Amino acid sequence: MAEGIQKVLEKLDRLIGDGPAHCYFKNPASEKSIRSFEDRLGLKLPESYKEFLRYSNGGMIISDELESLLDYASNPEDVIWNCNYLYPIEEVERKYKELQSWDFGIPYGELKTYPYIPFCHTESGEHLIFINMKEDAGESAIFDAYHEETPETWGMVAKDFTAFLADYVNSYGYPNVLGELEDGSALDFIEDDLHEREESPEEILRITEHKLDQDPDDDWQHALRGLAYRDLGDLDQAYVHLSRAIELDPADAYYYFCRGALLLDVGKTRPALIDLDTAVKLNPEDVLYLNMRAIALSDMGKNTKALNDLNRAIEIDEKNVLSYMLRKGVYLSLGEKEKADADADMVDKLNKEEE
Repeated sequence: MAEGIQKVLEKLDRLIGDGPAHCYFKNPASEKSIRSFEDRLGLKLPESYKEFLRYSNGGMIISDELESLLDYASNPEDVIWNCNYLYPIEEVERKYKELQSWDFGIPYGELKTYPYIPFCHTESGEHLIFINMKEDAGESAIFDAYHEETPETWGMVAKDFTAFLADYVNSYGYPNVLGELEDGSALDFIEDDLHEREESPEEILRITEHKLDQDPDDDWQHALRGLAYRDLGDLDQAYVHLSRAIELDPADAYYYFCRGALLLDVGKTRPALIDLDTAVKLNPEDVLYLNMRAIALSDMGKNTKALNDLNRAIEIDEKNVLSYMLRKGVYLSLGEKEKADADADMVDKLNKEEE
């Protein structure tokens, strides 16, 4: 395996140096940052991927068209959004926490450690993922993770990261990113680890207390602790820990969303809206954040702005039942019964499709 990934990295190195592809790769990730990622989150990354991180902490190969855009774009995120972008380890952590926080993609049970690790943003706006490695395993297959779909639909893209990176380099940044379910789904690879018991809020408080003793500035542990206190009805402590998470990582949209939702629950709509505004600003394509901000806006009588958020949410995800339900209520508040009835019909249709 090691020789395989080294040969691919040597080919990438030549491509970066000699072209003809447009390559933008970061300096290597430190060994400490890789080890810290695994230790803090309780994860084990594939060995081939860790070799890549030691070579470069993420990057991209882009087309001629995107290269031209990059020359003039005021925001390079526009380019990143439209290419197959390998996340730096810090972004892997942020994306992992987003998926973990929703228990996204585990329909049949709970896992002690969330197993899906996003490492690449595809040009179509989806993730490619690894499966968290067992201690005695060195590699993970690569799967396509489609938002709003569960992992029995996430097909295998490549047998391991070495194969994927070879395809990435050979195709100048445009590899196959569509998985084949015939080769197995992401769910198939974790079914043995699924169990029925979910950790209670009390258990989460005990676990996070231990981890915060080791690292008092672990923002994710503060967030988990805040959510556990919320579930126990201790909203003051929930607010304290969610605020501490924001203080430690003010760029994490999810933390603002959680605190905004908490404030909304206790009737503090205006400060809730401030947090939800920040969440949407940091992640404007997140339907969950748009829906929650629409609730806050509607509660404040700002129905036109709420409608704008819900229209945008439906543009992003035309099958989001909650968006239609909320929009139906806004239409009724605006006296537009015909449109409200149309959304009610859409809710019924989508619910029947789920049955």
